[in-house]
Amino acid sequence: MRYMATIYVSDVMESVALTLELQGWAGQFGAPETMLTSTYVWPGIGDDDPRSWLARALMEASISLTTPRSEGRNAAAPMGGGYTISGSSHRPI
Repeated sequence: MRYMATIYVSDVMESVALTLELQGWAGQFGAPETMLTSTYVWPGIGDDDPRSWLARALMEASISLTTPRSEGRNAAAPMGGGYTISGSSHRPI
């Protein structure tokens, strides 16, 4: 099996959103299968350094991907949802 991930990170207003899509190939050739699609949202902290901003986004995503999900929870809530990765109910205006 081989994998390829596409990751998009956006800083919009006071929130940071990271969307990822993971594709996998069982064989050497052919079309990939989408293995995982997920979006994570958390409050921004106003970081002006692009390297630390990206490092923090990747760290937050890594924590979210490796933290066991609570029963009945399949993924992070979509942007503006009641429960984001930060645990707050941040809603855009």
